[in-house]
This record gives sequence, structure tokens and C-alpha cells, in this order.
Amino acid sequence: MLLKVSLESPVFILLIIISFLLVTLTAWLSQRPLELKPFGLDDIMQLLTLPFFISLLLERSLEVFITTWRGPTTEQLEISIQQQTALISEKRKFIEEQQSQNQVSSLEASPIKVNQSGGTTLEQQLIQDSNQIPTQAFQQLQPHINDLNTRIKNLNEIERQRVNYKSDTRIIALWTSLLCGLLISAIGIRSIEPLIVLDANNPIQIIIFRCLDALLTGGLIAGGSEGIHKFTQVFTDFLEATSRQAKDRKLS
Repeated sequence: MLLKVSLESPVFILLIIISFLLVTLTAWLSQRPLELKPFGLDDIMQLLTLPFFISLLLERSLEVFITTWRGPTTEQLEISIQQQTALISEKRKFIEEQQSQNQVSSLEASPIKVNQSGGTTLEQQLIQDSNQIPTQAFQQLQPHINDLNTRIKNLNEIERQRVNYKSDTRIIALWTSLLCGLLISAIGIRSIEPLIVLDANNPIQIIIFRCLDALLTGGLIAGGSEGIHKFTQVFTDFLEATSRQAKDRKLS
């Protein structure tokens, strides 16, 4: 379980202090700003093509491995849910049929025996019959109602297990893809370094920059091909809008 840290917690304050110290130390060790290389839309598209292709391969590979590993249990849970759902539907149908039959039978008038010696009157016998029949019907249906409630609880428990299992599977897939993305970016496939002019005289700056570049590239690859496509689309729209504004200014 993940530790929940509130805003008033000392742990949260400690994390803020550590983050501030890390940023300050990094800025102090890398005093010279990075120099950008001239690049355009074609350079960005070419730069993101390889991470996009790697993300496609990683998604399909993880889908095969995760499905082979976690798929059978998911299928068993889904089959159990379908079985429980069918049994609950049949049990509800049976109870509804029994209730409708009991209601019809309770409306039918039973033979009234009038005691001439002043015993049970007509009104008293009608009240007695209307009270006894529903009670007897309820007692007969009570085991079926209890069984229905038990099956509903079992269905809810199985659905909860399926949700938790899928959540665990999603977490495993994300962490695995992030680890693979970090390894891929660590061996030299990066997204920002080709656009930056690194200062060979400042090795600390290069180390810090490459670590951050590997982290960002690994997260980009782990985000999947759809995320890279959206990022490319947003960047393309931004460049096209900027180009249109520049042309409008020249024309005006």
C-alpha cells in the first residue's frame, strides 16, 4: 500500500525541503544554461519516430506477456461472474413467479363455514385467511430469498476480486513498461539531447541532463504510442499556429 502523505505531515515538509535542496544543488552545479540547436518540425517528427516505433513494439510485447501470465485468472473470474449472474437471474425469476402465484391464490375466496352457534363470523374468517396465506408464502420463499442474497454477495465479492486483479495487472504493466523505457533511454535513445549543445567542460551538467533526459524519454515510451501521437499532434498544431501568425504579421 502506498503511504498517504497529508499537506500538514512532517514527511511532506521534509520532501519539499529535499526537493528544494536538490534543485538548488543542480542549479549551482550547472551554472551555464544549455544552448539549443536550430530545429524545425521535420527534426521533431524524425526525433519522435523512433520512440513511437519502440512504444508500439513494447505495447504488443507486454500485451502478449501479460495476457499469457495474468489472462487465465481474469477469464476464470469473468466465467464465475457470468455463472453467478445467470443463477441470480433464474432465482429472481423463480421468486417473482412464486410471489405472483401466492398473490393470485390469496385473492381467491376460500369456502366459508358459518358456525350457527355463534363461533367464527364471516368477517373474522376473511381477516384470518388474509393474514395466514401471505405468512405461509413468505415462509416458503424465505430460503430462496436467503439463497438469492448469498449469491448476490458472492457476485459482488467476485467482481471486487476482478477489479483488484485488473488493477494489479495494470500497475504491473505500467511499471514494466516504465522500466523498459528507462533501460532503452539509458542505452542512448533520448528525446532532448539531440536538440541541445552540451558543454564538454561541464561534466556534472551533462550527467544531470542525461539522467533527466533518460527519465523523460523512458516515461514517454512507457506512456505508449497513443501518448506520443497526441504529443506530436499538439506540437504540430502549435507550430502551424505560430507559422500562421508570423505570416499574418508579415502580410499586415
